[in-house]
Amino acid sequence: MNSSVRPFRRRIASNLLWTPQGLVRHPLVTFYGERDFLVESCPAPDRLPATEFHAGLLVGDFPEDYRAAFERLRSDADDLSTALPRVVVPHGIWVVLSGLDYAALRLTPHSRIQRL
Repeated sequence: MNSSVRPFRRRIASNLLWTPQGLVRHPLVTFYGERDFLVESCPAPDRLPATEFHAGLLVGDFPEDYRAAFERLRSDADDLSTALPRVVVPHGIWVVLSGLDYAALRLTPHSRIQRL
């Protein structure tokens, strides 16, 4: 056993990750604790053991009342890169937004939100 390997609590991959600095493609987020995580880009997450894949856009620091915040995003005409900075909060929760129009980075009538 290699004692230098840091044990993780959860590992999640997705198509995109939204950050205030911009989008991360093929994100792999490894959670070590409640607020302790590492973000990497990984184009082949299916090759990593114990990795969950959630299709869509990962967003950290989403409000605890995520369904109401999602409905506000749905009614907003802006693309998500403009709308999300007005929605995220410090120390929020992680969600995945699915069913997006990826070319325009907008929600569609088929979009859904899932708390992670």
